[in-house]
Amino acid sequence: MAERAALAGEPSERLQAVKPLAWIMAGLCAVLFFGLVDLSTLFDLADPSYQWDVPLEASWGSLFTFVLAGAYVWIAVVPSQSWPAVVQLGIAGTGLVASSLAGLDVRPLVLGLPIVGSAALFAWLCRELSGPLPRRISVHWPLLVLGAGGAPLWLMYALYALEKSRTPHEGPDWEGQTMGIDHWPVQGAAGLTLAACSLVMAVWPPARPLMRLSVSLSATFIGVAMLAYPSRDGAMPGTGWGIAFAIWGTLLALPAAGLAAQAASASRKRTYRRTGAR
Repeated sequence: MAERAALAGEPSERLQAVKPLAWIMAGLCAVLFFGLVDLSTLFDLADPSYQWDVPLEASWGSLFTFVLAGAYVWIAVVPSQSWPAVVQLGIAGTGLVASSLAGLDVRPLVLGLPIVGSAALFAWLCRELSGPLPRRISVHWPLLVLGAGGAPLWLMYALYALEKSRTPHEGPDWEGQTMGIDHWPVQGAAGLTLAACSLVMAVWPPARPLMRLSVSLSATFIGVAMLAYPSRDGAMPGTGWGIAFAIWGTLLALPAAGLAAQAASASRKRTYRRTGAR
């Protein structure tokens, strides 16, 4: 039935479900799971009666807004190019599952497993338009250098958060949680996700537009939050971490790397034309 509908030029029932479902998932991540609210703590836009642990909120907000909601929005807007978003969702969901296990906290599984499931669902829903997973590997050297330099930092950031997750909190009324889920293992998942995505986009061309945007925004936001509130939970010890993350995220967003790749591609094409003409 789906194949006949596609041949007739009409979207199948699967494709008709993609956009509304993706928009709903984006809204859930950004609004219901407080992605935007947690980002707003950096600008003092959240409840002023509470002293927010802004660096801890920033990691949750970045993961749920830039990484998760961003991936769902990508699917809703360009379902024919859904694979980068599907892979990004799979990485983030797997990061939450891994952080749940490494942080000795079962609660993030409630987030991670459905996200992994949604990645599989959208891969199935969009397969008529997006086709099979692109397998072309091409190293983008400027991004690989940035990824190789940043991934170890994000891994240490994740390990620090997971150590905090395994440490009992002071008092029963500790409020560093959202909807009953501790922020520390989620911060660990954010670190694992940014480390993985920074390397994936360096070698897999389809991932670069989406992951570059998601990772650069997340890294810069987390770095600025740590610089603005270095003494609150979620910040790494020492301001150097915040500076490094903010600079790394900014470098990732600069067009210089993309221009270098375009120049290299153009050079290869010119060389091919010259050799082909002979």
